[in-house]
Amino acid sequence: MSAATVPVTRAQTVIQRAYVYAVALVAVHMIVLGIANILRVLAEIALGAPSGGFTGLPFVFADFSRPAHQYREQASLAIALLAVGTPAWWIHFGMAQRAARSIEERASALRSVYIHTVVFVTALLVFGYGQRAARLVLQGTTFGSTPGDSFGVFGLEPEWQARAAGAAAMALAAAVALAFHARLSYRDRQAVTIDGRAAGVRHLAMYSLVVIGFLFAAFSSTQAISDIWRRIADASVAFPPVDRPIPSPPPGVTLPPQPSRDDQLRFELLGAVPAIVAGLALWLGTWLPLQRGITAAPDAEMERRSIIRKLAIYAIVFVSVLSVLVASTTALTAIGRRLLGDPIVEPFTSLWHDLGGSVAGLVIFAPMWIFHRRVVQSEAAREPEVVRAATIRRLYTYLISAIGLAGVAVGAAGTIGVLGSQIMGMNTHAHDETATYISLVLVGGAAWAFHWRTALARLDDDERRSLPRRGYLYLSILGGVLGLLVFGSAALYQLLNGVLAFSFPLSRWHDIWHFVVDSSVAGAVAWSSFRMLRADRAVLGTSADETFAMTIAVRASDRAAARARVAQLIGTDPDITLKS
Repeated sequence: MSAATVPVTRAQTVIQRAYVYAVALVAVHMIVLGIANILRVLAEIALGAPSGGFTGLPFVFADFSRPAHQYREQASLAIALLAVGTPAWWIHFGMAQRAARSIEERASALRSVYIHTVVFVTALLVFGYGQRAARLVLQGTTFGSTPGDSFGVFGLEPEWQARAAGAAAMALAAAVALAFHARLSYRDRQAVTIDGRAAGVRHLAMYSLVVIGFLFAAFSSTQAISDIWRRIADASVAFPPVDRPIPSPPPGVTLPPQPSRDDQLRFELLGAVPAIVAGLALWLGTWLPLQRGITAAPDAEMERRSIIRKLAIYAIVFVSVLSVLVASTTALTAIGRRLLGDPIVEPFTSLWHDLGGSVAGLVIFAPMWIFHRRVVQSEAAREPEVVRAATIRRLYTYLISAIGLAGVAVGAAGTIGVLGSQIMGMNTHAHDETATYISLVLVGGAAWAFHWRTALARLDDDERRSLPRRGYLYLSILGGVLGLLVFGSAALYQLLNGVLAFSFPLSRWHDIWHFVVDSSVAGAVAWSSFRMLRADRAVLGTSADETFAMTIAVRASDRAAARARVAQLIGTDPDITLKS
């Protein structure tokens, strides 16, 4: 009888936890919305501005045809949310805190879901609404100081003061909830060891904020630098005149004043500064505490082993590498098409203008690549296990090798195809297309050669068995085979179509040439990767004695003592190497 009642009791406990935290989760966001919108309505009344949308729930009051009722209706909803949400959260959160006196409750996954969902959502609210408020203030005070000023042509909201106050109210309300729950998470981690799914939920929330902040800061900075570069570049060259009539307004119609390019640039930069600062704050505000946690926190070992942490780091590495390679390719393409004969200065653009985006991408993402490459190296250095440390290094090496190989394959196929078109006298490819193919070969080839050489320098039995190397080879084989099937089918189709039609004009041979080249390059990638895979299997299969990396748990006072005990046990056996 007792054995039958135990599962029922556990199910009720889980259901109770889920109920308490679900109600608390909804209620705390009701409180945030209520406070933010009460403050927004008060600010709009004080400033004499028409009511805006209900912050956080703009679809609730989408009808603005009754402005006299907007204040009352929105204030009523905000007060209702606050009046209902506050006691609901107070009661249910109090129940959760009383239950959290037990170690099991503090370390539960449901509690972690509640805390870190609130942290994630409120952090994004502070991030989004904080930068909106700062952007409106900067742009409004600079371009919207007097009625009828030129700010209207930029699309700045006429009631920017009230809209900024409303956004700041949401950021403030969310910041209070964020600070409270971030401290709650910290106290839980200090009190008990949180692992398993509870730790995974925390990692997912925090490292998602890291990636979002990084991407936002990096791309916003890239765009700002690109805009400044292009404005300076355009001011330093004289564009050729454009032989095209300029339309004039109909009689009696006066066009609004148009802002200068300098004013447009200033307006855009004033909007970019809050985005950059907010992205940096979100990125570094989460990344730095997480970094300290892998060395000083009680659960440092668990932090270092987090799969989500490694996925976040490699996601940033992937974006940084791809951005650097794209920027390098674009820069070489801009230079290459001029070397092939395109004029340096053209209508509306020039070589220096075209280099703006590439230079900005390299300035921002190249240091980020170097920085996170060092992060990957430090992650490997911290690993006490040789196998895990090697896996981290291999993941990075083969990831970049795969990106480089893809660039080389596309560039080589395009370059050879263009060369054949030139010989046939049917080169319909623009200079920028040709320059892009050559740039892909140069940039992708450099990235692939450097990292592939690094992989070959470490090639041993463990390297041949490793999942990153096999994944790279199988992925290369798959991409090559798919390219061979697709382009080979297209070439055969053109050939059979010509045979059945008894017609082989030069244009058909031109198409067949391109498809044959594409399929040949794809086949070469697949064949070379397959040969490497067979060579790895042959070496591993013919070895009478293979090499295996194993982990041995040794109880000792410190690492040196553990190493001494293992060395004493293995003696002078030449087949066993101690690498701890």
